[in-house]
Amino acid sequence: MGLIVLFATSLTYFDSFLYHDPVVKVENVAITSKQTSTDEYKNTDTEYTQKVRAKLLNTDKRGQTVSFRNTYYNSQLTDTKYRVGQQVILTKSGKGYAAKNVKRDTPLVFTFGLVIFLLYCMKFDRRKLFISVLINVVIYFGYLQIIIGTHNSILLPLTAVTALLISATALLVILGPTYSALMAYSSTVISTTIAILLSVFVLSMTGYSGMHLELDDFELQPYLGVFLSQVLFGVLGVILDETMDISSSLIEMKKEVTDVSAKTLFKSGINIGRELIGPLINILLFIVIAGNLNVVLLYLSNGNSVSYTLNMTLSLGIAQLLISAIGIVLTVPITSFISSKVITRR
Repeated sequence: MGLIVLFATSLTYFDSFLYHDPVVKVENVAITSKQTSTDEYKNTDTEYTQKVRAKLLNTDKRGQTVSFRNTYYNSQLTDTKYRVGQQVILTKSGKGYAAKNVKRDTPLVFTFGLVIFLLYCMKFDRRKLFISVLINVVIYFGYLQIIIGTHNSILLPLTAVTALLISATALLVILGPTYSALMAYSSTVISTTIAILLSVFVLSMTGYSGMHLELDDFELQPYLGVFLSQVLFGVLGVILDETMDISSSLIEMKKEVTDVSAKTLFKSGINIGRELIGPLINILLFIVIAGNLNVVLLYLSNGNSVSYTLNMTLSLGIAQLLISAIGIVLTVPITSFISSKVITRR
């Protein structure tokens, strides 16, 4: 598998003949101008102009050397700095050429191949993983099509149905139609439902104080429906992982100690859950920080105070974190109870 990945990656490095647009390999880069600018908040950026000389790798002018200019900022937010050895896709601009983008098929194929290689190294049933992902992609695509057709009018109920289908598909394909899948699914549904309903009740009692739902990305409406849909998908994955960890551990315990009681299994599930709560909530915290760090830096770079910045950028993320944390904590006793009852009887 490793050799296949390396071979496929090598092929993409020499596949420029498959491209309709001109593809070149950069041979020389020179900076022709440099200009630094600073705004009123002391944000500094530098604009560079490159003169790039490259060799054509395809078309009827293959082997010829062409030159083009490229302008980029040091931040490279919407532009690219070209380097020697890169393969670049060009577009015709008058009598000359202009850079279109970097040719990225080689790193793309290598990364995808690396994932497949690592899956083979893990030596588990890759077929089940592929089938579950494929089915869930189809379900999610259908979810998007219905949303487009209904103009978000049934967003939240549709999200709930989709979440039920996705979790059921993942468990059925991976675990099969077993009591393990039934335990994990029932625990996931109950924990997620209680967490969402409890959180909505608390938010409505406080009048959504401090919740800037209108600041969600692109001000997408309906505000509350979009927010709760995000929360539902976010908390579902974490709870699903937690329920499978607890239930599978208790099943293994029952195999080792056949005469174990339901009460002992329940206590063991609580102890296992206690060890999972901290890491899972910390993972969600890191996701919130990572997902909003760019916006936080943008606010701070434009002269806003720390308190105002955090209030305007992290209020929704922290709310999602708290709702997910409620679900994570509730999952422990719910999963432990259901698993202990089912395992001792079956």
